[in-house]
This record gives sequence, structure tokens and C-alpha cells, in this order.
Amino acid sequence: MPGKIIAFALLLTCLRNADCGQAVELPPGAKLLDPDIVWDVANPHSFAISPDGQQIAYISKGAIWVCRVDVGPPSKLADLPNTITAILAEPENQEQREKSAASPHNTRHQVFFGPVHLDRHYVYSLAWTPNQDGLVYTVRKRVREDSPVVLNQVMHASLAGDVKEITVIEGNFGVPQEYTASFHVTPDFRFVIASAYVPLIWDVPAARPRVTPYDLLLPSSTSGRFLGIEIDTRQLVLVDEKFRIVKRFEVTFPAERNVDFTWSDDERFAVCRTRDDDAPHRDSAYDATAFRINLETGRQTSLGKCNLRDQFVFTGEEGELLHLRIAGVCVWGYFDGELGTCIRAIDQEGNKRDVFCTKQIRKAQSGQQGTTFPPLIAAPNGNLVAVAVPRPASQASGADYHLVDRDGHAKPLMPVSDTSYITPYYPIAFADGGRRLIARSGATLFSLPVTAVTENSEANDGD
Repeated sequence: MPGKIIAFALLLTCLRNADCGQAVELPPGAKLLDPDIVWDVANPHSFAISPDGQQIAYISKGAIWVCRVDVGPPSKLADLPNTITAILAEPENQEQREKSAASPHNTRHQVFFGPVHLDRHYVYSLAWTPNQDGLVYTVRKRVREDSPVVLNQVMHASLAGDVKEITVIEGNFGVPQEYTASFHVTPDFRFVIASAYVPLIWDVPAARPRVTPYDLLLPSSTSGRFLGIEIDTRQLVLVDEKFRIVKRFEVTFPAERNVDFTWSDDERFAVCRTRDDDAPHRDSAYDATAFRINLETGRQTSLGKCNLRDQFVFTGEEGELLHLRIAGVCVWGYFDGELGTCIRAIDQEGNKRDVFCTKQIRKAQSGQQGTTFPPLIAAPNGNLVAVAVPRPASQASGADYHLVDRDGHAKPLMPVSDTSYITPYYPIAFADGGRRLIARSGATLFSLPVTAVTENSEANDGD
């Protein structure tokens, strides 16, 4: 432990030392978690907040690290060699590391091409165990360079420092299905639900797959149950821990697997979104339709047209939800002129209210893509949403992140600067029940209470 403290103190000193790079100015009230991270901006599985909201696990410098959300330093749990952050951390790749850190808004950012990109390992589904004694994750390894067959090593790393292999699943998962694939480990470690094009129920003790009668399985965040689509009937079904159907709903879906779900934490409601393959992509920003269903009564409420990149967040108030939309971008990348982002509240009757909307971000300078919209980051209950708000024409191209409440009031994350495309720092997630914001600035990971955002903003207005 003393060695860890000394090393952390040296890194703190480095933050203020010009010889170690550009100093990072943290906002008032912020707590430094890690001053030297290497983040894979294109991997949505890069981090996980613990169920109680008090810890964050994340991938950096070829390893999994765990840290409290209110104080550093982090502890290393497991090594991840040959992953993108391990490669970026090598001294000869400093330039690529800096470029990656400067592109936090671009989830399609590709650091390397050629063999380095094809042969690297990829980490899926970093997740906490329900009792928070460790984490599970899956490492994808290519079997042969010219083959889509991959070896998926499902792992468990305990907080005590023990790392063990749960199982190995080898097969053709359509490499690299990095945005659609997932691996869910049941709490008893008995099964792994591997989802790419269709779900695969993998029996861990038997080391083989089970017959899977479902075309889609979404695990609950609070129990061992699943929401799914039965293959034969195409019905929406509720599935128990033993993969038995316990309830059927008067809802059917097309034969093609173009459906996704958002399930409320209390398991009472769900949003079902179906992709419209016949949408006129050149003329319309909408490529899907969605509806909300009350899983207790079966009542359906149409949510209308939406986008595949849209997010739905249940607030916990009788089916009320927020529709977070990045507008104007179709599935094939065409634009219809309605560029921007929008937060829309939808009550239990289906009435819609625009909470906060922004116009398009102007095209960036220095070759940056101005039509790459930063994602909206929502608190678990939707009370706050971090939104990148475009700067006025008198300032440099880009956007400044703001925290927006349910009434549409926006407070900028301080200190504001227009020295880079996205400023002043990049939000990652909310923690501690939505009371704390996790963010990063370049290679610095930190957190701050959301109350500090309001205090800092008001103090700045008074200057």
C-alpha cells in the first residue's frame, strides 16, 4: 500500500509538471481518481459502475482497474495483454494514444489498421457480479487471421485479486461484432448468454450450448429473469432463471431479428424498438419505430418513429421515460437537415414534451468531423442528462457539455474553454445514485458531485 500511495503522489506531481505534459485543470470540488488513463474510446464495454454506485471498474493500459467513485488511487485486478489500451500504452504509440484521447466524441474512432487492428484482443461486457465481490468479462481472441472463428474466454476477477476462467466459447460470431455482441454471465456462473446475431445459451458445467428457443434474450438488471422473443411464435415472452416461459404477451415481431428492448429496473415496463428496413434513408432521419408496453397489464403505447442510436431511460414514475435523441442521422449516415440532439419526456399516457433541444454542431476545424455528435449521458433515474451544447458562431467550432435537469435548465460544466472540439471535459457516467459525475479530460479520470456543477456555474456568473 505505501508503494501505491507514493506512485500516486508522483503522478499527481506530474499533472502539475510541464515536463510530464500539459497540466489538467480540474473543476472545483473534483476528486482525482486516476491521472494516467488510456481509454479505448470506441469500446462501449470499457467501464462499469457497481450496483451500489460507489465504485467504477474500467479498462486502461492493458488491465482492469477498480476505484471508488469519490477518491483514488485505483487498484489493478487483471491484466489484458494485446488489447487496444495495452498497445496504446507502449512508448512507440504515444502519438496514437494522444489522438485517441483527443477523440472522445467519436465512438467509431479506429486507432490502428492492418494486423494490429485485426489480431488484437477485444474485451466485451465488463460487468459487476450482483454481490459486488468482483467482475466478469469476456476476451475475444482470433483463432486465425483469415477466419471469422474466434475464441471467447469468459473470465471472473475477484476484488481479492483472484482471476479465473469461467468457460471458453469458440465459434463464428461474425468478427468483429464489437457493437452488437454481448456476454451475460448468470449470477451462479452456470450459464453464459452470448448474443451476436442470435443468443446462445452456453452451459458452463457441460461446456456446450443448450437448445435455444429464443431469438432475443435481454437479462434483467435486478433479477435472474429475461425478456425475450420466442423463435416459433415471434411472441414477446417473459423467461425465468431456468429459461422457461412464465408469461406471454399479445405482441409479435417480424421474422428478421431487427428488434431491441429497454427494460425498466422494476421490470414493469419495456420499450420495444423495431428497425424499419424499408425506411427512405436518404430522405428521413428515422429508421425505426418503438412502443412502450406495460408488462403487468399488456397495454401498449406507441412512441412513434425513432432512430437506432436513440436512448430510452425509465424514470421510475409509472412508466414515464425520457427519449434521448441524436437527430438527423440515418442508418447509412445520410442527413436530412434536422441535425441536433433532443431530450423528450413521455408520460404514461404517451404525451410528449420537449425538455431540451439543441441545433447542429458546426463543422469542426483541423479535419475533425463536425457531424459526429457526442452521446447524451443520463443519470439512472433521468433527473440529469449531460448534453454537448453547440457553441455560438463567435467561438471555435465544437460544443461544451452542460448538465440538463428535468425542467430543461442547463448548467455548463466548468471551467469552460474552446481550445478543443469537446470541452471542458468528457462525461462518462453518473454514479452514487446520480449524485456524482464521472468524467475524463485527456489522460485524467476524475469525479465531482453534481451539486458542484451548479455551484461552479453560479460562481462563474458572479465573476
